[in-house]
Amino acid sequence: MSELTAALDFLCSHLPEEDLRCDPPELLRQFAEHALFLREAAPWCRSLDWEIFCHYVLFPRVNNEDLSSHRKIFFDALWPRVRDLPSVEDVVLEVNCWCHEIATYQSTDTRTASPLTVYRTGIGRCGEESAFLVSALRSVGVPARQVYVPRWSHCDDNHAWVEALCGERWRFLGACEPEPVLDRGWFNASASRALLVHSRLFGEGSSPLHGQRLGTQGNVTFYDQTARYAPVPERVFRAVSGGRPAAGTVFRLQVLNEASFHTVAALAGDENGEVRVELGPGTVHVLATLDGLRAEGDSEGGALTLNLSPAGSTDVGWTDFESHAAQPAPVNLSPLDAAQRAQRAEVRREGTARRQARQTALRRSDPAHPQWNDLLDEARGNGGEILAFLRGDNAPDRERLLRTLAPKDLRDTDRETLEDHFTRLPPRRGDVPEDVYWKYLACPRIGLEKIVPWRGGQYGAMGERERLIAGLRVSGTPARLRPLDGSPEVWDGSGFRPVSPESTGTLLLRCPEAPVYLQNWSLSRQSGEGWDLLDLSSYNWRDGCLTAVLPAGAYRLITAVRLPGGDQLASRMDVFLEAGEEKTVSLRLRAYDLEDALFSQPMPAVPAATPDGVVIPNIFCSDGRPSLLLWLEEGAEPTEHLLLELEARREAFAALPLNVVFLLRSREAVEQPTLARVLARWPEARVLLDDWAFDLEETARRLARDPDAPPLAVLCDGQSRAVYAESGYRVGAADLLLRAAVCLCGK
Repeated sequence: MSELTAALDFLCSHLPEEDLRCDPPELLRQFAEHALFLREAAPWCRSLDWEIFCHYVLFPRVNNEDLSSHRKIFFDALWPRVRDLPSVEDVVLEVNCWCHEIATYQSTDTRTASPLTVYRTGIGRCGEESAFLVSALRSVGVPARQVYVPRWSHCDDNHAWVEALCGERWRFLGACEPEPVLDRGWFNASASRALLVHSRLFGEGSSPLHGQRLGTQGNVTFYDQTARYAPVPERVFRAVSGGRPAAGTVFRLQVLNEASFHTVAALAGDENGEVRVELGPGTVHVLATLDGLRAEGDSEGGALTLNLSPAGSTDVGWTDFESHAAQPAPVNLSPLDAAQRAQRAEVRREGTARRQARQTALRRSDPAHPQWNDLLDEARGNGGEILAFLRGDNAPDRERLLRTLAPKDLRDTDRETLEDHFTRLPPRRGDVPEDVYWKYLACPRIGLEKIVPWRGGQYGAMGERERLIAGLRVSGTPARLRPLDGSPEVWDGSGFRPVSPESTGTLLLRCPEAPVYLQNWSLSRQSGEGWDLLDLSSYNWRDGCLTAVLPAGAYRLITAVRLPGGDQLASRMDVFLEAGEEKTVSLRLRAYDLEDALFSQPMPAVPAATPDGVVIPNIFCSDGRPSLLLWLEEGAEPTEHLLLELEARREAFAALPLNVVFLLRSREAVEQPTLARVLARWPEARVLLDDWAFDLEETARRLARDPDAPPLAVLCDGQSRAVYAESGYRVGAADLLLRAAVCLCGK
């Protein structure tokens, strides 16, 4: 058997069935031929074991991204930069520098764009950036994979980064975030607090280089990589039924995140109803199920035994519980010296300038139709396709069709697909309102799938529900997936109703202050597998009340209050809603005194300068008023998160007698798009220039924060004392800073 045949056989036996069904055979052949070329051209690829080569160089898929023909494009750009480098480690670092010159972080919807789309548009969330870097590394023959924290314990979110195999050792790095050395990233401290870090493999492997096998889901095998980042005490979970071991029990390991339990791993018990797994420290919630029986409990470490029983059928009142996050204990310590810090700053400045210049060159506009410019701006590198579509006949309707799409659709939908939908649009109906026609009959978007020409029968990888909605729209019936839970609905002339009739009840929730959904509270519906989280983000609180008409069934309410250290005070309640019943529940939000989390740390004088050169002798004591000091690494993902949160709460901060000071490394930093927008909307904030080579590290270390994990936010009392500090990545940081500022200012 030739190597080409073996490579193609590997792809056909390991790729998901929808890839083989939806993508042309020529695409797979391109991947195989390019990978085999690298076996000859790249010395670091030549000696790889065949299994490792197939999984981590040949393989076209990283996670759940859309497949694309990108390998040769990336290779042509990268090969001149890497072919003569002395080591594979140097290759990895250089590839990441190139990725930084191409793309930067931007929050987007949860559909994962292809590496080619990230390349063309210059943006991506962390899962897209990491798939982009993995693909770039594989394009020059470096074995690479994505690693993933499904959910953090200490803050509400998740994260993905990249590991590259250098010799027999996996080394890690943050995607599109160049560092002068490997095994460094802003997430080092956060990763040491993770309950689980895993990688995925399509199919299964036998090499020990894959890691410790966790389990499978479909044709994906998950491997535990936590020990590379955090202390990993062994946990033992057992299930019993009727006093005997419950063989075959499924244990769902869950993290309290966004005020709901999220499953990070599902493990099958052995003949003794037991699983053993190495996890990071902190609280894990365990849901065990077997043949309709279930049990749940929390583990802080060691062993946990759960007694299975039938699910209850009556309300269970509020039960308080706590979820504890591990304290930072980085396993990987790679401090930079002054020269390395200066090198990193210069590489990032140059890369940012190249990326911005490239994006400017890719932008499209039509002076004759300025009303299209917002669409073309959103399309970024795909603007040529969008502009060509708009210039067809009946331009107003073409524009109207595009405005039904998500921003990501504008970035990766080609003209041919748009034309197919436009030429097959159903006729207008007098009994269908105009907005309903465009959103739920004409719109090519159904769920979060990649848009394909389904009006002509090409459904691609669409799921059953999406295909149903597509079929209804083709037949002329307005239809959608219900925002609450994704159930199919059709328009009946006055509103949407479920395709399958259902009995409903009404749940009235009461709370004096409107809590934030998926931050302070959540609602889930019971299913055979546990609890399915519902989407109530569009439901509004009015006069302390929220009304939700829901299918009859069992529901779980969870409330959570995140403490500054990452721990959570939480409560849960199970509610059974009968058909036609109206039930009222008052949410229980746990209270705590933020003052207990504040401290008083004397600070040495730290000088800074205004952009025009005026020296401020001590930023901790400028005018006697309290101050919020923000050391920002413009363009970096953690800073982007914090800026977006601060922007959303600008008015609340502005209402306080508080100085807000942005400490930047250079005058050019204010030109970074996100920072520039925030500053334009926050005229009362001050901008100062600071010496990051010393001040940031000294301040962070004095306050027990990570100096290598900007941004750093310090709240001080105006009398040279710091009272609260945050560093690095933490969703919800702006809320905590605001609450601390309110306490400090006595408001």
